[in-house]
Amino acid sequence: MAQPSIQARKELVLNNDSIPEEKFTDIDIVANAILLFAAGAEPVFDTFAFCFYELALNKPIQDKLRQHIYVTREKHETMRKHSEVIGLFRGATNTYPVPGQSLIIEKEQKIITPTNSIYHDPKYYPNPGIRVFDPERFSPEEKAKRPKASELFFGDGPRFCIGKRLAEIELKLCLSEIISNFEVLQCRKTENPIQITSTGMVEMVENRKMAFG
Repeated sequence: MAQPSIQARKELVLNNDSIPEEKFTDIDIVANAILLFAAGAEPVFDTFAFCFYELALNKPIQDKLRQHIYVTREKHETMRKHSEVIGLFRGATNTYPVPGQSLIIEKEQKIITPTNSIYHDPKYYPNPGIRVFDPERFSPEEKAKRPKASELFFGDGPRFCIGKRLAEIELKLCLSEIISNFEVLQCRKTENPIQITSTGMVEMVENRKMAFG
């Protein structure tokens, strides 16, 4: 992180040739570095917990994963079913007439994309109920049936999650290592179904210690 941050400071802060709209401050550089680590930390740990929870409840899926160790489908199904961020905020940079509709999004208008509603919409994910954990939703064949915007786990476009690559590497490495060497089981404290509470635009487990045992 140090070298890219130093290079970014040279190009965006110290460069006198940059136009004012592209000018950054030292605080901007530090804030982006901190955000990268933040985006690759707590959300990743929560996804781990949810994924192990689902694998404990779905032993055949866990056994299949252990034989093949392709964690991408399990990871994405976990994020679909247990999406912490229930919506994305964006601002329109230009006036945009929505194709095929009378709706016009005005420049600078704020837009909320209800990602959690999309992930539980049977139009895109058949049988999306809270008791169903099905990683095969993310097989190449099933993914081809859905529009790209139905998967916004890390956002999309120029403002997608800055910690996406770090988070994906952490998830794949840690899940592979643990599932290869350990069996994940339920215990008497494991909640089923798990109790979720909403705080603003974020969903959290109501009782983390009891839910995950």
